[in-house]
Amino acid sequence: MAVRHYRLEFETAGPVHIGNGNRYGKKDYYASGNDIVVLDTRKFTSLLDARQIDRYCEFLGNGRDELQDFLQRNPDMRRLAEKSVAYRVESPLAKARRGAIQYYDVWEFVKDPYGNPYVPGSSVKGMLRTAILLNMLLDDEDCRKLYDAAIEQRPSDVRNPDAAIMKRAFFKERPSKDDPSIVNDIMKYVSVADSEPLLTADLVFAKKYDRFSKNDPVDHKHDMGRLTLLEGNELNVYRESLRPGVEVAVDVTVDDRIDGYLDGITLDAQGISSVLQRAFDFYSESFLSHFNQLEESDSKASPVASDGLCQYVVQSGPLAGRRCRNQAIDGTGYCRTHQEYAGKQSASAEVVCYLGGGVDFMNKTVVSALFGTEDERLHAVSRILYKQFPSRIDRSRHEALWREVEQAGFQPRPFSARFKKNGRLAKAKDDHRHWQDEQLGVAPHTMKYCIVGNKKYPMGKCTLRIKEV
Repeated sequence: MAVRHYRLEFETAGPVHIGNGNRYGKKDYYASGNDIVVLDTRKFTSLLDARQIDRYCEFLGNGRDELQDFLQRNPDMRRLAEKSVAYRVESPLAKARRGAIQYYDVWEFVKDPYGNPYVPGSSVKGMLRTAILLNMLLDDEDCRKLYDAAIEQRPSDVRNPDAAIMKRAFFKERPSKDDPSIVNDIMKYVSVADSEPLLTADLVFAKKYDRFSKNDPVDHKHDMGRLTLLEGNELNVYRESLRPGVEVAVDVTVDDRIDGYLDGITLDAQGISSVLQRAFDFYSESFLSHFNQLEESDSKASPVASDGLCQYVVQSGPLAGRRCRNQAIDGTGYCRTHQEYAGKQSASAEVVCYLGGGVDFMNKTVVSALFGTEDERLHAVSRILYKQFPSRIDRSRHEALWREVEQAGFQPRPFSARFKKNGRLAKAKDDHRHWQDEQLGVAPHTMKYCIVGNKKYPMGKCTLRIKEV
């Protein structure tokens, strides 16, 4: 048995969200110039007197009120709030068309007990596991038979037919000869540590944005002149995320016993890089190619191995994990002091990966790899997505749309029109249009972006370099 140690160095090219399951509401934060201020509620309430507590409780019970307005009406409590700042997020909140700031619930980023954001090792290991599984499926045609058998047994549950495939891929080690029912998951041989604490200054509030594919005629949207945005939809979903350009490092330990169970895959630095590169190539060919890419900005994105500096990574002491800052000798990658390490520490080529929540369906699942042709993939994935997000239509108002969905081979579901308090129609359908995926040539037909300030970025996109340590 041998153990290999690697360092995975990420740089966020788009915002990365890893949630803790909690949300900030409009009573938990307020705008201050171009900053978002998150209130330390416990500290704030400890500073209030009895009358102020009564006013604050009344405010909390009023569902329509926002913290921003409450503090403006109560300047004495505004001063106390300024002394009770948990942290500031340097990104402006989105504004409505008339200029008013919009407050919505925000999914919170995971933090340590001291309030510092960090990247859990479990999130990185999940990304690696998905990439390894996708590589396996691309090379194993028998997995399609397991998928078809699972669908045949449970045709109503097309979202989770993966139990047999997961067993084939990962439940391979049988530690007991006497009891063959005992099976270990071979990913136990891969350990990923949490990252070091990051800074709250690394956080932004990212607004969800769905970008339409380049072949989408967008004929479902009303023409409202210059106010109509035909390239995508802004959604009132916010995620607290790492901003573009943040550097994150996690340590990975691989027990080489896993190599015996991975046909053709060796999880060394080059092997991990190759697995992730193949996953990205598949994603790019089967999904990204159907979208016009937006320009990305604000990412430093400087390749670690080509910056001309020594590649030596400090192994111990207070500077452990940091690179030497000396100039490398031409062609070696190491400075004169660290020439002895040339060939012992290695850096993989830079690869693109997608990390965290809110990323595309294709980055979180592997079902697309089960199908040999694009037509098969489109047919299967569109139906999986429609099962999860069916078209709901008020037939009395959208009879033509109802018939169009049926003609495409899908069954729409009834929907009762909703009205505003003034009697005006608010909504008469809930249509994610997955019945059109095959026609548009890509499933799903939207790509997950997000908006920070006035810039759009692909959600979860990172560049990654793997180093042996």
